[in-house]
Amino acid sequence: MDAFLKVVGWIGATVMGLLVWNLFPETRAIITCGIALAFICYVLFIVVGVTVKRLMGDELRELRLQSNVVADRLDLMDRKITAILRDSLEQRQAASLRASMSHDLRQVRPEAGTACSPSAPKVGDTRKVQSKG
Repeated sequence: MDAFLKVVGWIGATVMGLLVWNLFPETRAIITCGIALAFICYVLFIVVGVTVKRLMGDELRELRLQSNVVADRLDLMDRKITAILRDSLEQRQAASLRASMSHDLRQVRPEAGTACSPSAPKVGDTRKVQSKG
């Protein structure tokens, strides 16, 4: 729709210019200077637009490269942290497994001097044994 409006505008300006050109011949110098000035401004507008787009493209490319470097660093840090956390989890699981195995071994093999009777406290039992009188 914008292109259509531009074409209609340029056609209208051309028709008006031709009418003024033919009806008022004394204004031909002014019209010629105005057309030349408009053409020069239009060319400068295009040149500035192209230059700005190129500069913006260069800046965006530079920002993309910087963000890729930062993303690579974050990826490396993520892998390192994941490895540290995985190692820590494995150590914790191994310690938990060792603790549960040693607890099971204590229950299977009572320590020397303790009787395996139902009234004798088990290893890890925190209740106090009441003495009978």
